[in-house]
Amino acid sequence: MSTTGLGFSGEVADFYARFRPGYPPPVVDALVAKLGLTRDHAVLDLGCGTGQLAAPLSRHVRRVLAVDPEPDMLAHAPALPNVEWHLGSDADVPDLGPFEAVVVGQALHWMDHERLFREARTEKFAIIANGTPLWRQHPAIRRVLEDWFHRPITADCGTDAVARQRYADALSRAGYRSHEWAIGYTHEHTIEELAGSLFSAMSPNTLPKPHERPLFQEKLHRALRSGTYVEPVTVTVISTS
Repeated sequence: MSTTGLGFSGEVADFYARFRPGYPPPVVDALVAKLGLTRDHAVLDLGCGTGQLAAPLSRHVRRVLAVDPEPDMLAHAPALPNVEWHLGSDADVPDLGPFEAVVVGQALHWMDHERLFREARTEKFAIIANGTPLWRQHPAIRRVLEDWFHRPITADCGTDAVARQRYADALSRAGYRSHEWAIGYTHEHTIEELAGSLFSAMSPNTLPKPHERPLFQEKLHRALRSGTYVEPVTVTVISTS
């Protein structure tokens, strides 16, 4: 078992479970169809977090092995009869499987993707970006974060076109043929939900203290000039067949 200590622990894991958007049914249905999954198949969800993808995917397949390196994330995972929650990382993949497919939702930037594509015991991959980081979507959100932390906020978390091309090229080198497809939807956040989603992307040592969080929410409210934020989400998937 290998873990990497990425920092999604404590309250950050709580915020992740409460406020990270999941995957709406049309996205899961399309993923199942593109990968040709049936109730006879086993799937590995790598970097599963608190189960946003593993849970809905489990309704379509025989078994999901959901793997994450952070115990606090797995502590929030729902108890499901055909999902096994496993503490581990991409370094453990050669010892797991085989699987009909390996799915990675918004987590590949934490992994050695070249090694993963070479060593996973599967014929199919799906690399999923569930939209782009909130600070990349709206300049007001980015300004609030940059003013709060006194530094530029630029991370793309592996969702940008350059990263996706890098993943596609690595899949090709590993012997897979891939293609990219996308589905769009919108997700409306209250200011509390928006702040919670942002908190879920922070590390425990940078998370605003409880007494600071009302001020953080107030700054978001003033910057957006609204009590809600409608997030335009494009789920982009690189899948193999």
